[in-house]
Amino acid sequence: MKRWGWIIAWWLGATIACAAETIEAQSKITAVTVFPDRAAVTRESEVRLPQGAHTISVGPVPSHIEPDSVTAKGLGESDVALHGVRLVTEQLTTAQDPRVSAIETEIQSALQRQRQFQNLLAVLELERKYLSSIQAASSEQIGKDLITKSPSATDAAALLTFLDTSLLKTFEREQEAHAALEEIARTLEKLRRELAELRQGQAKQSTTILVDVHAVRGGTFALAVSYRLPGATWQPSYEARTSTASSEVEFTSYGLVRQRTGEDWKEAELTLSTAKPAIAGSMPELQPWFLKPWEPPPMFTLQSVLTRRESFDMAPEKAMDTDERQEKDKKSEGTLRTPATLAVATVETQGPSVTFRLPKPASVPADWQPHKVPIHTQRFKADIAYEATPKLMPYAFLRAKVNNTADVLYVAGPVSVFLDGAFVSTASLKQVAPNEAFDLYLGVDERVKVERKPLKEHVEVSLLPGLRGKTKSTDYEFLTTIENLTGRRILITVFDHLPVSEREAVVVESVKRAPSEVDADPEKPGVFHWTFGLSPSQKQELRLAYRVRHPVDMRLDESGF
Repeated sequence: MKRWGWIIAWWLGATIACAAETIEAQSKITAVTVFPDRAAVTRESEVRLPQGAHTISVGPVPSHIEPDSVTAKGLGESDVALHGVRLVTEQLTTAQDPRVSAIETEIQSALQRQRQFQNLLAVLELERKYLSSIQAASSEQIGKDLITKSPSATDAAALLTFLDTSLLKTFEREQEAHAALEEIARTLEKLRRELAELRQGQAKQSTTILVDVHAVRGGTFALAVSYRLPGATWQPSYEARTSTASSEVEFTSYGLVRQRTGEDWKEAELTLSTAKPAIAGSMPELQPWFLKPWEPPPMFTLQSVLTRRESFDMAPEKAMDTDERQEKDKKSEGTLRTPATLAVATVETQGPSVTFRLPKPASVPADWQPHKVPIHTQRFKADIAYEATPKLMPYAFLRAKVNNTADVLYVAGPVSVFLDGAFVSTASLKQVAPNEAFDLYLGVDERVKVERKPLKEHVEVSLLPGLRGKTKSTDYEFLTTIENLTGRRILITVFDHLPVSEREAVVVESVKRAPSEVDADPEKPGVFHWTFGLSPSQKQELRLAYRVRHPVDMRLDESGF
């Protein structure tokens, strides 16, 4: 009896296993997390699960999904057990396109016509050779008849006319046959190309996600599958807006999202993350360091260089510049118009990375074009002043010293600068952590005139007592002029530097600076700056003089003078 019970239990289990069916789920991409080098995609679907074991098929999905990243979870009206999830790739088994048979028939017909014209050319070739032999033989016979007897002029003319006409027709038919063969060759090439494209489409692979489940009883089941795949990226982009009369900077961050994953993201919840899954989570381990004699690198041939260049992915795509007009309050027909506010992302910190969850679903097609989405906007108090390095550039730059009080990590990226409502320049931002101070350059203000010119360069050669040889002394003097034409009082810092000697025989002396009050840079020897205020229309002169003394037979690098 126990034996029969075991057999019945085995038969019931086998029957249930055989009865497990595959349920095709209609899924939709509902959420995407974009990393700097890939994306994590979530697809959701809802199916009706009968009682028992089933396999839910979700797809098609891109074939380059990372297999170990596929996960599944769900909610059901009854208890549902998830027994596993796997990625399956197989050849498509779709019915043959009816155009394939039609094109194959056309190809066979064209091949048949091609053989007919090839046979015709062979016959015409024999015919032409035959007529040529008759022409040669008749010419020889006419020559003999001229010696032995007088040939009939009518017969000779008739023969020549026959040969000329026949040969001409043969050549014409050969030309027609060659033209027909060329047309058939073009037709065959076109038909074969179309056939190859159709067969290639039939040979494509289909990738699906299969989820094995078991339902205690029938009911609705909501399934969500997630996976990661390459082909997506995002980069930060910023806008800084301020005015010359303001002490605030409006700082807005955007994300430039682009993807070519093979599937469009339509109205999906979009999250941008600074995490980098491609970097190993474990610290690399140092290996022994063995010293050995230096060996010259291998020589590269032209072919190897070309091969390496062909394999290099030129992807370089520049970020898009944006130039938006300044929004202003306007009154029209008695109605007060309020400037639109920018919907920004929710900022979340997850361990060492930061995510930005967009406020509304977004659509990003798989076209590798940049799609700009707003992330965050914040107004910062700023100490705005001017800075200039006249020796390098005759311009004054407007600089804002900002403290990041937004508790947001700003990733390094380009900054579009708007001053008084107009786009003025593109700056760059280094990564800024929360509560970290950073400098934001707001472009050039040409209303602050900057000029630097040399006043003197005097050279003397002398023999000093107690020294062997001659000494060369060169006196330098420079005048820098700063003029404020902004119409308001400004604060400006002007940078300059002195040469620094690295050898005892080279001496920098007789240094004079006016004004004499300067601040030296503790990290950059010789670099110093003046800081002063300028009233409207006020002009300030800055003077720098010094002497460089060295042996006359020593040549100095004068590129920095």
